[in-house]
Amino acid sequence: MKRILSAVVFLPVFYLLVRRPPIYFTLLIAVACLLGLLELYRLASLRGIRCNRPAGCALAMAILLTFYDSAWPLAVVMVTGIMLIPILSLLGRRPLEECLSSDSATVFGALFLSMLLGYMVGLRKLGDELGGDLILFLFLVVWAGDTAAYYVGSATGRHFLSPKVSPKKTVEGAVGGVLGSLLAALLARAWFFPQLRTADCWILGLLLSLSGILGDLVESMWKRGAGTKDSAALVPGHGGILDRCDSLLFGGPILYYYFLHWMG
Repeated sequence: MKRILSAVVFLPVFYLLVRRPPIYFTLLIAVACLLGLLELYRLASLRGIRCNRPAGCALAMAILLTFYDSAWPLAVVMVTGIMLIPILSLLGRRPLEECLSSDSATVFGALFLSMLLGYMVGLRKLGDELGGDLILFLFLVVWAGDTAAYYVGSATGRHFLSPKVSPKKTVEGAVGGVLGSLLAALLARAWFFPQLRTADCWILGLLLSLSGILGDLVESMWKRGAGTKDSAALVPGHGGILDRCDSLLFGGPILYYYFLHWMG
């Protein structure tokens, strides 16, 4: 019930933000990136790694800015952040034995989330109507796959997909998720995205579904390694932001480059 109520509240707000000018969706992604990064740093802290949260968050926001405004060169921002974070450790009072693990986790977390979420900003910036359609397509296909995988796996799951990482995920659920994503892609074509060809629906449905499964497993791997079930308790019935975004993270770059090279 908590899942349903959260979706009822969130989805209309999400749709309105996607259909407004890109700055509104970008701000939503920025908030999600900050919260998700703090959750990722919390997972690291459970393994004794103390990240430089302010520096990591600043680097993540700077990288997101490059996706919104191309006047800011991505390479320069990344290199500057990668150099500055260990310099801050050098100038600070952190114990020497902590510096390598702290700097590595700080930089990796910031790059991982901001780069992958940044492609959603890039998709939205491709045009007022087109960018909105691409974002809605991405979320519809991935969430449909997630939902189908959950219900099919709960009803028929017998063969574990990756028992060491996520003991509740099954092969049957994964197959159901792929079929759910394929159907959602075809529905999007008939509903609001007629530019899609049938072949695009099949290819993107498969790729986005598989990328969603892998993203989910990656986050589950980190949570299990940290000894926790959820990344946070922010969203009732859903856990934290990472728990909600994990299956979307790899899909943004895939859809972005697929559109540019095979559709655009």
